[in-house]
Amino acid sequence: MKNAEATYKTTSSLLKIARKHFTDFGYFEVSLEKIAEEGHVTRGAVYHHFKNKSGLFTAVLESVQKEVAAHIEIEAMKSNDPWQQLILGCAGFVYGANTKEVRRILLVDAPAALGWDAWRQVDQKTSMSVLRRHIDELKARGYLRDDVDTALMTYSLSGALNELALHYAKPETNSEDDGIMNTISHFVSGFKEKSDPVL
Repeated sequence: MKNAEATYKTTSSLLKIARKHFTDFGYFEVSLEKIAEEGHVTRGAVYHHFKNKSGLFTAVLESVQKEVAAHIEIEAMKSNDPWQQLILGCAGFVYGANTKEVRRILLVDAPAALGWDAWRQVDQKTSMSVLRRHIDELKARGYLRDDVDTALMTYSLSGALNELALHYAKPETNSEDDGIMNTISHFVSGFKEKSDPVL
């Protein structure tokens, strides 16, 4: 038990330090030696827990993705209407992906550092998984057109959201960006059944 607790403490500390380094300096400028030094462990210990720099970055990315996925669900639950939940959740991704602690890791460095396939695998486990579940539910409840393929809708919407997030210019104020909400609303409207289902 003590060994497990020590391992958890060490890995948690290294992940926290690594996240700050990846955020501040970017993947390609980060030094494992500096992370190890700040974490008061040897470089060998970093390799033991994460194998290499890519492994450490992947672990950080997974934790970031989980946070974004949780943020999506929180934003979506601000409405009781399932269709509005889709729009709010998608907007929540765009906003959540653009915080200082997330943007560089998730949107900028991850595809370049890990490669497109590895980055998409992480995405599919988290944000895309949340999106797919909600889209499947919308289809089952009659909110989507009969000819909508929920898997293809998920991929197309996820890709659009990644691009929207990457090119999103965050306003100086904390007010809600109507442009983002409107863009998402117009995009998903093509998948929607003309009339809401009778609940």
